[in-house]
Amino acid sequence: MDKSWAEVISELQIKGMTYALIGEAVGCAASTIGDLASGRSQSPRAAAAFALLKLHSERVGNGATMSAPPVAQIRQLVDSRISKRALRQKFGFRTDAHLAKVLGLPVEQVEGWGETDIIPALPQVMKLLGHEEQPAQQHRPQDPDAGRIVTLEVA
Repeated sequence: MDKSWAEVISELQIKGMTYALIGEAVGCAASTIGDLASGRSQSPRAAAAFALLKLHSERVGNGATMSAPPVAQIRQLVDSRISKRALRQKFGFRTDAHLAKVLGLPVEQVEGWGETDIIPALPQVMKLLGHEEQPAQQHRPQDPDAGRIVTLEVA
């Protein structure tokens, strides 16, 4: 192989794949793909290496483009796993204060989230990302003895 793992992953990203999608396709974690791309790790396990090369040849080598999965699947894979930094960049916010104001949250709460950590799936965040709110379902507490109760006839 005349390319580094970082180049292989970069070319897959150009074709629209994220670390998570690449990791899922080759059977390893997104963090493993990130480590390979950044150079923190020099080589994957053998099975992952073969799968990564096969994926690269299918997506990049033959000029094939990634078939577009349904919007809902993309939204789940990308938007629900977004970091605070990526969310700020997506909307052009420079500080956490801007993001907090749009979300309607205290600045301290937003500042408490790590820059590269996945942001919590709060209703405000999901609404900002375009997810529709799911109606709250009414949960009635179930009686664990409901099946054991019988009527008694008293003489």
